[in-house]
This record gives sequence, structure tokens and C-alpha cells, in this order.
Amino acid sequence: MKYFLFFIFIFSSNAFSYVDLNLSYSYSIRKVDGIETDANPDPGSAKATTEGYTLNLAWYMWEYTALELNYSKSTQRLLDDREVSTTDGDGDPFTIKEQDNTVITQVSGVGIRQAFASRKARVIPSISIGYAKYVTSGNTKYKLDFDGTEFDYEEEQDKVESSSSYAAFSLRFRITQLMGLTIAAKTIMPDFETEEADNNITYSAGLSWVF
Repeated sequence: MKYFLFFIFIFSSNAFSYVDLNLSYSYSIRKVDGIETDANPDPGSAKATTEGYTLNLAWYMWEYTALELNYSKSTQRLLDDREVSTTDGDGDPFTIKEQDNTVITQVSGVGIRQAFASRKARVIPSISIGYAKYVTSGNTKYKLDFDGTEFDYEEEQDKVESSSSYAAFSLRFRITQLMGLTIAAKTIMPDFETEEADNNITYSAGLSWVF
């Protein structure tokens, strides 16, 4: 009987206020040119590209408090064709003609979101805290020149998973009764290390819907 009463409470109109669904997408490019000299008239460049998306679903079981589920994925790629001359373990010289490095980060989390205004407010500030699984993977591809012979080399990065915590702050601006614009800042703390909070901050903006 107690489980039946609990079920009725969770799904009653008083307990279930609304669902807030937020989707955001980000894309950025940064390019740094090498230094041109008489000895090196074509120094190449380094281009960093970052692409990612975020999904947040908050189930407001009470008017201001929600159970939050979230998932995000970002892909960072650094393509650097600025040539670098170095030596191997035996001291033989070789040249790195190009380096293509890709890092993929995935975060899935569950937590509690606390809002500080009702769903009908023009602006709804909220904070979220919870548990997250933090997964990183990737690879690095090289174009090498060893004594006039060019060849490719690829190195896979191990997939690393860690239990983490997250904290986020968001502002939702109402556009219509059901749609809004949400901007947010979120930090991930791998292995629950709070000193890593400043190293894993993501800023995002996207549309959100309530129903």
C-alpha cells in the first residue's frame, strides 16, 4: 500500500509541475599562423576546432525543485602543420611535418536542479549539482619525414572513464509561454577533485521548451 501511495504522490498534479528540455550547440575555430622567416617562408599554421552539443532535461516534481538528467559531447581537433625537427631515441633526426590530434569528451549526469523563480517568470535563475560520468578518448596522427622518407603514424589514446561531480548555473529567458533561451555555465570535477573545477568549465546557450 505504501508503494502505491508513493506512486500516486509522484505522479499527482501537485508533485509534477513541468519538464524543461534544453538543447544547445557550439562550434568554434581558432587559427594561429607560424612565424615567417627568410629560411622558412612557408611556416604553416595550427588550427583548433571545437564542436559540441548538450542535452538537459529537468523534471520539476515540485514547483522549484527538479530531477535533472544531462548529456554532452564535444570534439576538439588540433591540426598543426608547422614543421618541427627533433630526434628519436637513438639520436637520429627526423621532422614532424603535420600533427592531427583529436580529443572526444562525453559527460552524462544526474542531479538536482533548484530554481529561484516560478515557471511563469520572465527570467528563471537556477543552480544544479550532481553526479557525472566523465569519458575521454581520441587519437593523434602524424606525418613524419625520416631521412627524406615520409610516412604516417597513428597513436590511439586510451579511453578513460571517471566518476565525477558537476555544478551548473543557468538563466532561462522566456520567449513564449512554452519556449525560452537558456544560457549556462557548467563545471565538471573528475574524481570529485574540487580543485579541477576551474579547468573544466563549459559555457553554452540554446533553446529550451517546457511542457
